[in-house]
Amino acid sequence: MMMNSTWLDALIRRFHRLRYLWAVGSFLLGLSSYFLVERKPWLATVLTVILVTTWLALLTEGLWSRFLRGPAMQKLSQGALKLMLQGVHQEAFFFTLPFILLQWSGGAAYVLFTGLVVTSALVSIVDPLYFRLAAHRALYFGYHAWALFVALLVLLPLIVKVPTNLALDGAAILTALVALPSFWRVGGPRPVYRWVALVLFSVVIASVPLWGARLVPPLTLSLEHRTMALTLNRERREPLVTGTRFDASELSGGLFAYTAIRAPLGLGQPVDHYWYHDGQLVDRIGLELTGGRQEGYRTWSHKRHFPDHAEGRWRVEVRTGRGQVIGVLRFDVTP
Repeated sequence: MMMNSTWLDALIRRFHRLRYLWAVGSFLLGLSSYFLVERKPWLATVLTVILVTTWLALLTEGLWSRFLRGPAMQKLSQGALKLMLQGVHQEAFFFTLPFILLQWSGGAAYVLFTGLVVTSALVSIVDPLYFRLAAHRALYFGYHAWALFVALLVLLPLIVKVPTNLALDGAAILTALVALPSFWRVGGPRPVYRWVALVLFSVVIASVPLWGARLVPPLTLSLEHRTMALTLNRERREPLVTGTRFDASELSGGLFAYTAIRAPLGLGQPVDHYWYHDGQLVDRIGLELTGGRQEGYRTWSHKRHFPDHAEGRWRVEVRTGRGQVIGVLRFDVTP
């Protein structure tokens, strides 16, 4: 199938002039989805369709090459196709970035993940870095797989209503099944040990939830409100007599860890409150989370029994079933 070379050259030049606006548009799309997803659920669906469509265009690159041959195809591969792929990667990272920056719990364990996503987003908008990366085909496909994995962490809970702790499993498995097979197209024939290495690499990615769950933040969950309270109005779901420092004599009736967790509309999943005393885990209380409220779903755990020597520093970590930290409450008990 031949294409008009003059028309194609003009199209490529036009896309090239607008390439700097793509990153801005991708970021605005992601930011708007963050603020409007609960008020306008259809918007997230539209954004997902756009993202999935572009990913399919990338994954079916081999089919396109069968129908587009000759000089025109070479121009397309070197020009418009690369710009389209750059736009896809920008869309993936800038769609996800607001969820990471605005809903990140601030845990030190998430510094690596956040740093990698921010760096990847910057690479996607700096042409010299991006096209130098694209010149190394194996690294480029790895970059592609990473973009897909990060996007799925948000899209699965947002659209499919997969619990956030299970979204990590789904993102890892889908990335291994969909994106990583593209590695097999890198280069020509290779020794058996290299085929084995590729299979093992896919297995490692699919097993991320087993060894790296606590390094990945729960991107679609955020702690909108947190406080420690001596009493609680259960009918109005409001904490009373709150603070960050309590006397040991005040704990005879126990203490409430009150949290309002924001989650996508229609999402339900279990969460846990981990109670630590001077760094030692002393209690774990399971709760059920239901999403949909803009101000967060209000829930609490009530620790009724404290040790005889309760003085010291305490913290309550709010975690998903995978151990991902949503947020932390801290308080002190004095004699």
